[in-house]
Amino acid sequence: MKTATIQKYKMLTISIIAFLFSFSTLSHAQPVNHYLKSVNIEAEADYLIGDIKKPAVVIIHGFLTTNKFHTVEAMAKALQDEGFSTLTPTLTLDINKRRSSIKCNSVHTHTLEKDVLEIKEWIEWLESKGHKKIIVVGHSSGSQELLEYLDKHPSPVIRGAVFTSLFYLNGKELGTVENEVLFAKDLIAKKETRPTKYSFLFCKNNYFATPESYLSYQKLDRSYVLSLLQNLKVPSYTIMGSADKRYLSVGENWLTELENAGTNLITVDGANHFFSSEHEFDLQDHLVEIVKQLSDH
Repeated sequence: MKTATIQKYKMLTISIIAFLFSFSTLSHAQPVNHYLKSVNIEAEADYLIGDIKKPAVVIIHGFLTTNKFHTVEAMAKALQDEGFSTLTPTLTLDINKRRSSIKCNSVHTHTLEKDVLEIKEWIEWLESKGHKKIIVVGHSSGSQELLEYLDKHPSPVIRGAVFTSLFYLNGKELGTVENEVLFAKDLIAKKETRPTKYSFLFCKNNYFATPESYLSYQKLDRSYVLSLLQNLKVPSYTIMGSADKRYLSVGENWLTELENAGTNLITVDGANHFFSSEHEFDLQDHLVEIVKQLSDH
């Protein structure tokens, strides 16, 4: 009798452990593969199913990084803890199943247009999974690419947008060299596709790209980004860090221009471009509050 009781206790313990393990597994985002027809490439994302009644949230990472970037992962985890479904794709940048960041001196053939098409297909993929309401979130250049997506491919399922560390990509103050832009345009006119070194953001004279790739992102200058923001058809929020070093180049009046463009501006005092350290929690708190507001909108 005693042996039977012990055996039952062991079986019950094993069942509880198995249940807890399965629950913990389900609470973590799972990797998914998706063939993107528009750009003819296989892409990957992390996907977690939450409360299907709540909007799903798509988060787009910054320039040359992946969905594993700490700012992106932190935002996704905060939303998952509140029961929201999340999808964090890695933009392929013309690399099949890309899983790591790309260096400046790699050969860049990707374009803004391709990035936007990838975002569009991931949104459609989410729709196919039964998500009828979607909120989009971008970090850094991911915010700009979402602005371009929302302008070129508006969809009734998009209920709102949240942009973080939103700036622009083209400007002398950012290191753009006008002669390099003219040189790239000349190569295009001559139908030459050979990669050349350019200065682009933090890639100082070592951004090795085709002229088509390089020029595609140059459309995202200051006035263009502000016009996209102003013409949005969905509610938007923009979260910025007050200690972002890019203000040294663009000026803190950029915050005023963002607010004047119609977005709901939130500034996190002391936060840098990546909301590092303790400011990660400030970003998460603001994001969760905003997504809840958009859910009720």
